[in-house]
Amino acid sequence: MKTDLFDRLGVPERIREIAGYDLFDPDLRTSLDALAQRSAGLLEAPVSLVSVVLDTSQFIIGSHGVAGWVAETQGVPAEWAVCTHTVLAGEPYAVIDGPTDPRHADNPFLQMTGLRSYLGVPLTGSGGHSLGAHCVIDARPRIFSDVDRAVLADGAEKAMKLLDAYRLR
Repeated sequence: MKTDLFDRLGVPERIREIAGYDLFDPDLRTSLDALAQRSAGLLEAPVSLVSVVLDTSQFIIGSHGVAGWVAETQGVPAEWAVCTHTVLAGEPYAVIDGPTDPRHADNPFLQMTGLRSYLGVPLTGSGGHSLGAHCVIDARPRIFSDVDRAVLADGAEKAMKLLDAYRLR
């Protein structure tokens, strides 16, 4: 079923740009996992992701602290992914306390995982499209600072440099 979200995420140039990376390369995955671990440590968050958001799903390409079904499936539907909001905004996106935020109170991902706060910055490709996000997620309500945003922005920049090294030729 085609939806407004599908139309907004399924921009052909954006999807082609995502498809231009070797997202399954194990060395890329190892490097992105290390980047996520670094961001989680610097921001004292239990979970950090590097992900791309396709037209219908979020695909986790690097992570720290992800467990259970999310780790097994390596993603969630786009309508559940808070990173979708980051991608659509094209700028940093924060959630202080998901259960009390009307935008996210009914989000199955937050309900099932018990995670509550989120800060993400977009991964911007060379074509200018937001391809995904680098984020931290916490189990406690949290107000994120400009320093937190800067740490993630630096991580997103590093993630894009890594991705660029794994472009399919």
